[in-house]
Amino acid sequence: MKKKKCPEFENHERWLVSYADMMTLLFALFVVLYALKDIDVSDTSVGQVAAASSEVFSGGLEEIPPEKDKALDAAGFGVFDQFESLGQKVDLIRTAPNSKERTMMINNEIEKLKLKLEAPKAGVTKSNKTATKGSSRIISVEKAQEGITIKLLASNFYQGGQYKLNDKVKKYLDKIASEIKEIGRPVTVEGHTDNIPPAGSFGNWEISSLRASYVVRYLINKHKFPMSQISSAGWADSKPVAHNGTSFGRKLNRRIEIKIKYD
Repeated sequence: MKKKKCPEFENHERWLVSYADMMTLLFALFVVLYALKDIDVSDTSVGQVAAASSEVFSGGLEEIPPEKDKALDAAGFGVFDQFESLGQKVDLIRTAPNSKERTMMINNEIEKLKLKLEAPKAGVTKSNKTATKGSSRIISVEKAQEGITIKLLASNFYQGGQYKLNDKVKKYLDKIASEIKEIGRPVTVEGHTDNIPPAGSFGNWEISSLRASYVVRYLINKHKFPMSQISSAGWADSKPVAHNGTSFGRKLNRRIEIKIKYD
C-alpha cells in the first residue's frame, strides 16, 4: 500500500517578501537623503547627481547636436541655442558677419532715426538754426555699445514726481513706436532720475521703474509691440549723464532711455 503524500503547505504570506524589499529600499533612500541634507549643494559632484536625477525623472532634455555639444562658453547656451525666437528679425551677426558691416547698418539706422525723431527743446521750431544740440533736445538719438539709444527728457514728458505720460507729448512716443517697431529688434526701456528725492510717496527707484514700465505698457497696449521683444528697468540716479550739482545737469539726468539692442 502506497504511502500518502502530505499535502503541500500553501504560504499565504509571500507578499511579505516584496513588502520587506520595498521597505528596505525606502529606508536606504531616506538614509541617503538625511546624509545629503548637510552637504553643500554647490559641490560639483552633488550638483551633477541632482541634475542627472532631474533629467531622468523629467523625461530628459532634448538631444543636443554634436556640433553644439561643447562647453557653454564655447557654444552659447547649449540646448537653448537651438530655439528660434518668435517675431524677431534674423540676428544681425548672421546678416552682417563682420564688424564693419555691423557698424554701417547701425549708423544707417541712426541717421534715419535722427531725421524722423529728433526734436528741439519745447516751444522751439525745428530748424537747423534754432534747434538745440545733443542731449538738451526733447528727443535725441545716440549710438550705444549695444546698438542705439533714444533719449527722452523726462521734464517734457512727465509732471514732477509723476510717472504717467503727459497726453500732449504722447505723439512723440507714437512716432518713436512706429520707427522702433519697424526695426524689429529687442528693446529695453530704462528710467533715470537725478539725485533729489521727489515729493510724494515715491522715491527715485520707484519713479524710474514706474516711468519705464508705463512706457512699455503704452507701447504694448496701443502699438501692439511684441511682448517678447520689450522690457523695462529703473536705475534711479545710479547712471547720471551730467553732474547733479546744477539744475541743468539734473534736468539731463531725468530721462527715459529706449535702447535698441543689436547684440
